[in-house]
Amino acid sequence: MILVLVLVALPATALAHERRTIAGGKYDVVVGWDVEPTYANTENGAAIRISQAGSNPAVPVEGADKTLKVQIRQGAQTREFALAAVFGQPGYYRADIVPTRVGDYVWTFVGGINGDQVNETFDSADGKFDGVAAATGLEFPVVLPDPVQLAASVQAAQSDAQSTRILAYAGIAVGILGLVVGLAGWVTRPRGAAPLAEPAAPARRERSQASD
Repeated sequence: MILVLVLVALPATALAHERRTIAGGKYDVVVGWDVEPTYANTENGAAIRISQAGSNPAVPVEGADKTLKVQIRQGAQTREFALAAVFGQPGYYRADIVPTRVGDYVWTFVGGINGDQVNETFDSADGKFDGVAAATGLEFPVVLPDPVQLAASVQAAQSDAQSTRILAYAGIAVGILGLVVGLAGWVTRPRGAAPLAEPAAPARRERSQASD
């Protein structure tokens, strides 16, 4: 029963990797994610298995990690990763990566294998190896927010807070300016002429003379 299940599962596994002969027919390669299915924000690896072309059983090609790299592109962003030989699996190499965006990825292996130049591109959009899926169907008990949406929400909140601060500062500045204008007007306002004092002493003398 177990053997039947394994045989049934093999075609699905094979479809998740792309097989190709490269470098003028010298090497057979199998390319795909190290762990499949592949989920966003989960550690994984861009993997390639290299063997002598047409060898059966396969003869692994060792030492390619010293001369071969992989350029990974997703959307408009590209980054080059070093390959490392996987312990206990001769001819198998992996570039560690945590894919953070759902969708298709393009891998380009560049460099050389035993002096043979290599420049081979593999695209998950072709359907020969998996793209990256969201992990929401597996998350339990709490579904984590999507990092892209979360980053957008944080950025929007920061923008709103900054706008609020700018408006508050503008209001304070207007208030201070109004206060300064008011004080300047009060200081520079025109003063009225002081009233003249009545000559009190002569009036008293006139009254004194009249009484005489």
